Amino acid sequence: MPDFEHLSPPQQRKELLSAVMEHCPGAVWEGDALHYPGQALRVALEFGQTGSQEDRFSAQLLFILHHDWFDEELVESCASIGHSLEEAMKACAEEFSESVLKSVLASFDDTHQETFTADVMNEKHIFHVPDEIPVMHKGKGAPADLFGIIKDKISGYLGKKRAYWVKLYSADMGDKQFCEARINGVVYPDLTDLLYQEIFRRSDRQISIDKLFLLFTQDSATFKPCPFTKQNVGELTFMTLDLLKQITDETSRQNVTEEIRKFCPEYSIFVELISFLPEIAAQKIVDFRDNDGLIPVINRGKPEFMLKKSQVRSYGYMEDAFDQYLRKRVPSQEEIDNLLRLSSKFEVIIRAMQNDEVKIQDLRLSELVYFVNEHYYIW
Repeated sequence: MPDFEHLSPPQQRKELLSAVMEHCPGAVWEGDALHYPGQALRVALEFGQTGSQEDRFSAQLLFILHHDWFDEELVESCASIGHSLEEAMKACAEEFSESVLKSVLASFDDTHQETFTADVMNEKHIFHVPDEIPVMHKGKGAPADLFGIIKDKISGYLGKKRAYWVKLYSADMGDKQFCEARINGVVYPDLTDLLYQEIFRRSDRQISIDKLFLLFTQDSATFKPCPFTKQNVGELTFMTLDLLKQITDETSRQNVTEEIRKFCPEYSIFVELISFLPEIAAQKIVDFRDNDGLIPVINRGKPEFMLKKSQVRSYGYMEDAFDQYLRKRVPSQEEIDNLLRLSSKFEVIIRAMQNDEVKIQDLRLSELVYFVNEHYYIW
């Protein structure tokens, strides 16, 4: 067989997935991907960026996991270096297997699991996670207890989906520190701050990297199938943005709002579209540090509920759809300005930036308050 570097991409993919199978046995081949029949899980692989400098090679691999419980693909990016392209890529495969796939496979085992209860506007949802979770640790420093730091908070980020994957990461390189908390691929700043506060105040800090991956699965007793899909929300997002960007005054706002109400299948999606999309546009375009929280206020009364964006299924769907909208529709600057003017957080930023001493990266915005009626229901 030729050297790894001279193999075709399909041959390289097969060799790398074979390495994954060595670390996590039980899979069978399904075309050019792995299938774990016991867990009904499919694992595919795509190639990311590669590079070389002198005798060092860098590689990035994207592992894509499919399961009926995932309403979107679970995509994990792994990067590594080695003395050859093969060594770098196989190190990626090992990292994925040991720190992600083993945890995912264990999540479908009903034994030895810990239970968490999420409260979504007084509706309880029970989730399970393996009580023994593989942890990746490199370096001289003591391993960081990443899960211990966020354990008391994580229930507040779980909503009504069948599965949530949580990735916690910290790197202390001496002069540089980095932390990240992701849920279903999205970074949550407030949860990330918890990691920063705990990890980098330790007196025994040394160069080290820690990574932890958890898959929370909802108990069938509390799970309710959602009546809409990510694609449905994406289509509604495009239709709504096409109208919102036309708003220039109060009259056009009222007319557009009524048009949106007509094509929305039900009230809850309608109010989320008109409440969330201007704020998503502002955050994506201005790139400020947002807050994780949402506060639905019923009939303009006293706030009763505090939510996280991860608990409201449509929020993440709209974020993804907005990114696609920018690429496909390419709105003009005038249309973008019209969207930004609809955002309450953008108004706060503009007022704050009038103070020359305030930097946008230092702003800490409050939760998003949006007004609903008694029929509002979160999926």
